[in-house]
Amino acid sequence: MVSAVITGQGSLPSALLEAAKAIVQDTEGVTALSNSECSVDELPDRLDRAIMSLPAGDVIVFADMLGSSCANAGVTVKRSHPRIAVLSGTNLAMLVRFLYHRRKKSFAELIPFLVETGQNSVRAIEL
Repeated sequence: MVSAVITGQGSLPSALLEAAKAIVQDTEGVTALSNSECSVDELPDRLDRAIMSLPAGDVIVFADMLGSSCANAGVTVKRSHPRIAVLSGTNLAMLVRFLYHRRKKSFAELIPFLVETGQNSVRAIEL
């Protein structure tokens, strides 16, 4: 099973986790980490501790957006953890698909699958 840390601004990480949990009850090995009340310098250490608290194995760091302090912390922590992937631009569709497929797909299969899911879920809805 692949674990995850959802990172982002303010209450976004916990809100995304709660929304995903309402759809897919199994959120074992998934945690939310906000950058609230945390300096840019402290964030990588907090992320590292969150990762270390998860079951051993592959971990996906879901970051709110490309270039954010959370995404940058993910890249910093990835340098010392080879079994980590960092995905930016996280949305609910990605998290739901992750929860449904993390026990079925390999880590290598999950990454492009989730990126495609996130990209395909952004649409202009015409009336």
